[in-house]
Amino acid sequence: MPDGTPGLMPLKTGNIWYYQKKMHDANGAVTATGNDTIAIVAAVVANNIVYFQLVWTSMPVSYQSFINNIDSVTVQKIDSVAKYTFFKKVSSDGAVDTWSDTVTSHCPGQNQLYAYAAESTVNGYSGCLKNGITVNDCTSEAFQKWVYYLKPGVGLVRIEHYLVKDDRVTFYLDFEEDLKSYNLN
Repeated sequence: MPDGTPGLMPLKTGNIWYYQKKMHDANGAVTATGNDTIAIVAAVVANNIVYFQLVWTSMPVSYQSFINNIDSVTVQKIDSVAKYTFFKKVSSDGAVDTWSDTVTSHCPGQNQLYAYAAESTVNGYSGCLKNGITVNDCTSEAFQKWVYYLKPGVGLVRIEHYLVKDDRVTFYLDFEEDLKSYNLN
């Protein structure tokens, strides 16, 4: 099985990332802690492109997720029926991609990926890139935000998930995951 295109994410069957997870309430208090993992469990070739199946322990529907490096600066993801740019290294801040949302808790709308050019140090990893995804419903109202920090060659080093408060304007940190260790094949 080919390894796929080299790029931002180290993609190979058997790669696994271990995270410490903290859940928060709307006031910012930590309500629970635990561990989480993201693993690449399989590779599939379609039209001469290698897609890697991701399983994220805390996301039961992640078994339907596939990921690949489409070039040295772009990571693509396929969730269920949506195919979109999941992460992109950019030279200037800006919106990168939009796609139809498949979240069933709200009327489906459009998601938008925003990429930041500046690199930062996150959890001791220097040279990290930051991308954010805003999830909007069919009325264009944002109700979720995801922020991902990626260290090229290592993987995701921090994941943040935000939910909108009852005021439907202010977001709060729902959970955060910090990379504790990883094993790359």
